[in-house]
Amino acid sequence: MATQVLAAVTDLGRQRLADQLITGRSFSIEDFSVGDGGHDPLNPTQALTPDPTLTILPGQFFGPVPVTAKSLVSIFCPRFDCVLGLSDAVGPISNIGLFATINFSPIFGDPLVGTSFLFAIGNFPLRVKTDTETLEIRVLIQF
Repeated sequence: MATQVLAAVTDLGRQRLADQLITGRSFSIEDFSVGDGGHDPLNPTQALTPDPTLTILPGQFFGPVPVTAKSLVSIFCPRFDCVLGLSDAVGPISNIGLFATINFSPIFGDPLVGTSFLFAIGNFPLRVKTDTETLEIRVLIQF
C-alpha cells in the first residue's frame, strides 16, 4: 500500500516557477530523496509542517534517485510516484523531497542549465522501512 503525501513547494521552487514565466528558463521534476527530518521528535506519530524556506531536505540520507512515474490528478495537482526498493533507504523515514533540474534556457551559455534544486517537501509520520519491503510514496502537489 502506497504512502500518500501532500508536498509544499519551496520558496526556491516558487521563485523558479516565476523565473520560468519571465525568462522562459524551464525545469522538470526528475528525482526524489528521503530523510528522517519530517516528524515531531517528541511525538513521531505527528508530521511537522514543511518549511518552504529550506533548500536542503532535513535529515536526507537516501537519494536523489529518479521518480518512477508522473501523472496529473487534475490540472492543478500533479502526482509523482516514488518507489524505494528492497535495499533502498532502510531505516526511519519521515520526509521526501522532489528535486527539479533546469533543462532549458533561452539564454546562450546559461550556467544554470543542468543544475538541480529542491522543489517541494512532504513530511509524514515516522515509519521504519525494512530491507524486506518495497515502499511506494505518492507525492501530490496542489497549486
